[in-house]
Amino acid sequence: MFPVSRRVTSSIIAAFAIFTAPVGANAQWIGHEKIYEGPTDVNLGGRPVVADIALHADMNAAAKGVRRVALVTDVTPFVADTERDLKAWVAAHQERCGERWSAGKPVIDFPPGAISFALHIELAYYTCGLNGQDEPSQLTLEGGDVSVVLKPYVEGGKLQTRLADFAITNRSGVSKYLPLEFVVRRVLEQELNKLNENRKFYRAPNPFNAEGYAYESLTGMKDEEGRIVMTARFRGKGDASEYGLLAERVSEEGLTQ
Repeated sequence: MFPVSRRVTSSIIAAFAIFTAPVGANAQWIGHEKIYEGPTDVNLGGRPVVADIALHADMNAAAKGVRRVALVTDVTPFVADTERDLKAWVAAHQERCGERWSAGKPVIDFPPGAISFALHIELAYYTCGLNGQDEPSQLTLEGGDVSVVLKPYVEGGKLQTRLADFAITNRSGVSKYLPLEFVVRRVLEQELNKLNENRKFYRAPNPFNAEGYAYESLTGMKDEEGRIVMTARFRGKGDASEYGLLAERVSEEGLTQ
């Protein structure tokens, strides 16, 4: 997650959201009616998959002119793909004169209310002389175990995320030119800022967005078998008669972001 592309970050956050509450709690579904369930084409953050999803419509809210729909899905398959993306990003960033990254196997986990990432990273910096024409020579090398905790949240209907914790331990090497902590934090914060300003990330996926829904909340859990289940709630104006159109569009079009 450290130096990481916007596609990787958005697919992680959109897929895993905020892991704070058991999805299966009975109280969560009082007044709800299941309006759709089945295998569905899903493309979040540029990653197309077929996922089993269910839509639960809040009939009590609809009686008061508010449409509230909860989307529940198992997003476990995203984990392995995301880990591969993290490794691929690191492997691709090998500048002839500049930064060269290497990394171990990333580990993604889901502490309450957050998403965490950890892996061992090494950063070497190569110089090609003052004019940039000399053969590359290693100027410095530094490594360490990097851990990051992200806190996704919803603000004003927009999905956002912030850096909640960042640490580097078991350091090796010393760099007075480009300290590892400075470089990794800089890249991470830049990517998060771009992500939070990207409407393809912060707005509800279609057809929810097209039907006037915005994010209300996201919750989820990791069960005893290691499955990651997500519940995303969306909110809009209208009555229960409009739930059918949403279910029909999800069935025909899938979910896209």
